Amino acid sequence: MFYKATLTVLLAAAATAFAASAEVQWYTTRSCAGGSALDYRGVACNSCQDPALDWYAVEVTGIDSSQQVTVHNEDGCTSASVVAQQYGDVCIVAGATALRSVYVSC
Repeated sequence: MFYKATLTVLLAAAATAFAASAEVQWYTTRSCAGGSALDYRGVACNSCQDPALDWYAVEVTGIDSSQQVTVHNEDGCTSASVVAQQYGDVCIVAGATALRSVYVSC
């Protein structure tokens, strides 16, 4: 019985993680059209993606419309550096400052 309960919990956790995985694509131009310069697949929710360098657009796909995406103009996804907030799949284009990190919530 213990093994069955453990297996059920593990399968549920794996299904949740898989369902919440996102794709985050970074662009060097102020557009999400064309090919991305950097692509993260299978991004877990409640995680910060913080690639090196400056970016001018970021696209997040593969998430539910209730999941919030915050984009930051500084490394580390700090609350003081939020420049955009949206729900669900989104393309965010930089304004006056470059984009540096993105947080995908669950």
